[in-house]
Amino acid sequence: MIIVNQLRRLVAQPSVARPQRYRPGAIVRFIAVILCGLVVVSCASVPAETPYNLGVAAYKKRNYSAAAAQWTKSVASGNTEAMNNLGYLLYNGYGVDKDIDRAIKLWRVASEAGQSESQWHLGRAYETGTGVERSLSKAYAWYLCAIQSASINSTAANKDHKTEAAILKDAEDSFDKMKDGLSAAEVEMGRNLAAEYIARYGKASP
Repeated sequence: MIIVNQLRRLVAQPSVARPQRYRPGAIVRFIAVILCGLVVVSCASVPAETPYNLGVAAYKKRNYSAAAAQWTKSVASGNTEAMNNLGYLLYNGYGVDKDIDRAIKLWRVASEAGQSESQWHLGRAYETGTGVERSLSKAYAWYLCAIQSASINSTAANKDHKTEAAILKDAEDSFDKMKDGLSAAEVEMGRNLAAEYIARYGKASP
């Protein structure tokens, strides 16, 4: 807007008895400065594509191998959402060779950083005993931890609150379906673990 106003002032300058003469080189430099300014403003309005976002775009097109490649790059920079998503592809063998052990490791790192969906995935893994030793108490605890984290992140102030609200519902549904099948001892152990997990990992997403 500043550049446009400068141009308007130049155009609207009143004539004088002896108009200022601009050398050709000065005019070229002036135009170059204006063009550079316009380019900077244009670039600032277009968000840079990140490996994570490119992975999301590829996933939406069901190009799972491309999504995995992009999320692998994003994982290297510590992106916990990429860890969660790449873990999902590895756990199910979508676009990549199935590697459940690696998926669990990614979910565990993301879960300990407060990533709610990874916490829910860990709960599911412990409930089914896929990739880990089956433990309904740990499943109970991770579900409650996911519920806590997603509850924090599902407020309207969070840009991803709709996604977090969906995770919250999934975690609550999983917990409700499983809890009645636990023994009294499993519930007690689950509650103790849940208190520990929530204190350490039940927090706003990184």
